[in-house]
Amino acid sequence: MGNERWRSFRSAFLETDLWVAVDSASYTGDTESYVMSRILYYRDILEKHIASHPEFMASLVPVMAPAGVHPLITSMSEAAQAAGTGPMSAVAGAMAEYICNDISETLRPKEIIIENGGDLYMILNSPATIAVYAGNSPLSGKIGLIVKPEDTPLSICCSSGTVGHSLSFGIADACMIACHSGALADAYATACCNAVRNIEMVHEVTEKALKSKELLSVVIIAGDRLGIGGRMEIKVL
Repeated sequence: MGNERWRSFRSAFLETDLWVAVDSASYTGDTESYVMSRILYYRDILEKHIASHPEFMASLVPVMAPAGVHPLITSMSEAAQAAGTGPMSAVAGAMAEYICNDISETLRPKEIIIENGGDLYMILNSPATIAVYAGNSPLSGKIGLIVKPEDTPLSICCSSGTVGHSLSFGIADACMIACHSGALADAYATACCNAVRNIEMVHEVTEKALKSKELLSVVIIAGDRLGIGGRMEIKVL
């Protein structure tokens, strides 16, 4: 990202820690303050819902969202039901998507990428390669997805049983899911990572994930094992 194409900055509040990149020509003095305002807006929605429905935060299995709640909450609930995870498994991807779309609609940058705890949401007008970080695996940084403008808006979310602080019941170094929905990509990344209990399961879990039509690409890395498939172009780095 260290090139003239992008202007990037960090925007963080409590657990929400975003890295935001917009095309250099579109960056203005209002960009960073606007991003922070959206973080506070969506955190308020989430925190109020959790205060009245504490199971939404604590549950490791799907929780139905009541009628009339904000679409952010509904998207997290529906993604969890599809993937078989708790609603908070979708929070980073959902937040990235909603904030990215708000920036796009209000500030109208030509390109934008939001990163939230390893989960990405992007709108591009020229291709970009997204590499997979997989901790100590010999395959870390060696596999990338080529994202074309026509693929976007797109979410690419990654979960790991060996990297980072997120709760995981699996041993995969990286489970990366590409999907148009940020919440769905995040929930499926968590579900796939949980499912890889040993390196022999990498291909099995990859094949199962690819049966979900919403998923555009799946990359799973555990040690020196690689499971990969989907509609997007893969690049060896």
